[in-house]
Amino acid sequence: MKSSTYVTIMLIPDGTDARHGLRMQAWVLKLIVAALIALLVGIALFFSFYGQVLTRAAMAGKLKEENEQLRRYQFKVQLLEENLKEARRLVNRLTALAGIDYEFAELPDDSTLFASFDAPSAAILARDASSDLTWPSGLPMQGFISQDFEIESQDHYHPGVDIACAEGTPVLATAAGTVVYADYDSTYGHLLVVQHSDTVMTLYGHNSEILVETGQKVMAGSRIALSGNTGKSTAPHLHYEVRVNDEPIDPMSD
Repeated sequence: MKSSTYVTIMLIPDGTDARHGLRMQAWVLKLIVAALIALLVGIALFFSFYGQVLTRAAMAGKLKEENEQLRRYQFKVQLLEENLKEARRLVNRLTALAGIDYEFAELPDDSTLFASFDAPSAAILARDASSDLTWPSGLPMQGFISQDFEIESQDHYHPGVDIACAEGTPVLATAAGTVVYADYDSTYGHLLVVQHSDTVMTLYGHNSEILVETGQKVMAGSRIALSGNTGKSTAPHLHYEVRVNDEPIDPMSD
């Protein structure tokens, strides 16, 4: 009959203290090691799933708050719609009494009213031929605005405009200047910054490729990059900013 294999674990303290040993069968040691590994894996999985649960709980709270706001807005819209219908009836009665041939226009149905609701606005803002070529004017490309300029709200802070476009679309400088940054940024991906004067600069983010180098002078309308989907981006687009004294201004206000 085959004898069992034993393993002795020695505990050797510092100094002259006596040594201690723990003798056990090999299969017991293997069982303990397997249990420890399973415990560690279980702890790792627990914290992994726990993090997901916390994230979903936070999202659920935010969605609940947004739903409550939407419910209030819906109530306000219903009140406004009823008031508008009452105003329409009143105007029609008054015009009929006054003998005026006028009828308050009917509200369009939902399909007509919201037909162009989700249609993005065209990103076309041409430069005036007589404008100062060192001041940013127009937009770096044609496309569609997928996100507008917004700096008033901390929840939706967006210091530029996003222009949806096909990846690889040429990006044009909106003014003459000097490239002061042409490198990868963790947020904006392949980022290009052009300095136009002591106070004015433009930023072009999420590019797939940068065509110029730091220190290079560029002319208004020259190709400086190719649009892409790099950095924190969910779809191909160009993020474009105009900054004056390092403060963002609306590029569409030109």
